[in-house]
Amino acid sequence: MAGCTLALAGLQGYWNYEAYQQALRSFRRDANEALADATRQEIRLRQAALLHRCRMWLADTNQFVIRARIDKTEGYTIFSLADKHPLPTEKRAPFDIGFQDFHLKTKRLDAAGRAFFIRRFTAGTLADNVREGVAYYHTRHLGERLYAAFQADTVHTRRLSHLYARALRQRGISTAFRLVPASQSAGRQELVFATSLANASAFGRKGMVFRAWFPNPQRVYLQRMQGVLLGSVGLIGIVVFCFAYTVQSLLSQERLAALKDDFVSNMTHELKTPVATIGVAAEALGRFALSPEDRADYLGIIHQQANRLGALIDQILRSAVAGQAGPPLVRRPLDLGPLLAQALAQVQPRLTQAGSLLVYDAPPGPLPVVGDAVHLTNVLLTLVDNALKHGYPGGKIQLAGGERDGAAVVQLTNEGPAIPPQYLGRVFEKFFRVPTGNRHDVPGYGLGLHYAQAVVRHHGGTIAVRSHGQHTTFTITIPLAPHVALAPAAILGR
Repeated sequence: MAGCTLALAGLQGYWNYEAYQQALRSFRRDANEALADATRQEIRLRQAALLHRCRMWLADTNQFVIRARIDKTEGYTIFSLADKHPLPTEKRAPFDIGFQDFHLKTKRLDAAGRAFFIRRFTAGTLADNVREGVAYYHTRHLGERLYAAFQADTVHTRRLSHLYARALRQRGISTAFRLVPASQSAGRQELVFATSLANASAFGRKGMVFRAWFPNPQRVYLQRMQGVLLGSVGLIGIVVFCFAYTVQSLLSQERLAALKDDFVSNMTHELKTPVATIGVAAEALGRFALSPEDRADYLGIIHQQANRLGALIDQILRSAVAGQAGPPLVRRPLDLGPLLAQALAQVQPRLTQAGSLLVYDAPPGPLPVVGDAVHLTNVLLTLVDNALKHGYPGGKIQLAGGERDGAAVVQLTNEGPAIPPQYLGRVFEKFFRVPTGNRHDVPGYGLGLHYAQAVVRHHGGTIAVRSHGQHTTFTITIPLAPHVALAPAAILGR
């Protein structure tokens, strides 16, 4: 599984690399094409501006003379263009051009006819000259003006930048750039990508070559690869999650197997001791002639060990029920305070036998809850039993009841070795016991706290543990039910 996961990650990495290379090639192509388009648009705008100036020049009657006549052979109108103030030595014939779609109605050319000639001449012949970058001297004055305009032509860098940005946006590219003449360097180390050169000359002038520099093209690559990257990361994430979940399940199964092995070891020890004791006592009763006092002692031993076996089997069955379908609860309104007092009365003989002191801090008032008195009593007895088994011999146990944030709270603290921090979160697991090596001086089988947690959770509450220094505290919290009538104390002991 690890090999397949790594192979899939490597394959995804290769695909992403190929996608990155494709995005890089696409960006370079689009950046160059956009610059070429923007340059052509800017050139056309400058040519259009020059043609507009030509129309203004030709409309000046103080500079140019426009006449018209009818060609008798062909029958169409011939326009002539000449300077109004030619040089004395100049012997240039007027420039003639004919148009078949214009009909001269009078011998004198009127304003409409003059405007027709200017529009058609600049849109046709003059426009061709401008696009070619050639200043034809249709008249000396017009040729000189065109030549001067060609020489004074400059690139509108700001307009070119605007046009280039728009061309980039049309291709899905939105990032910073700089337009720099070919004769200049970028001047900044972070400008990492440059387009090919684009000639922005409209009339054949040299030195009007530009390129675009991009400071951060990786942003564009990532934008174009966004879908591929998200899909790849999502797929790898799902595979890694499934792999991690599977590994965690395997490790959980391994831990559970170890817990079950420990449970079997502890259970074997727990069962062998009373069984061996019963066997020895029964053999003594059968083989030896004992006095009535000795027979009573041996029968008492057999009875005590039989009760021990019965309690062991009963707790195993209770834990099994709690772990499968949950303990069957008989919910009734009850007061948790008297329930604590009755549980203490039941455990008092064991406290006396162990020489332990239990300090009980009774709740200041009623603690009404809705729950099962039998199971809640078993939970309290389980906690006291754990405190006796794992606490110091003759140590002090503190039990307190009270109310906090709308819930009944029961706390039990014992003096004894602290639970290591790494095991605090696992003490409620089924079969789990804090590791003690091969020592079995503390009886138990890792089921009591699991049962207690199941009961408290089915009452809508929580049970938590903290351990620090020589004190370990278990805290039970169960929601209060203040608007119910409490059952009599006699019912609680049933």
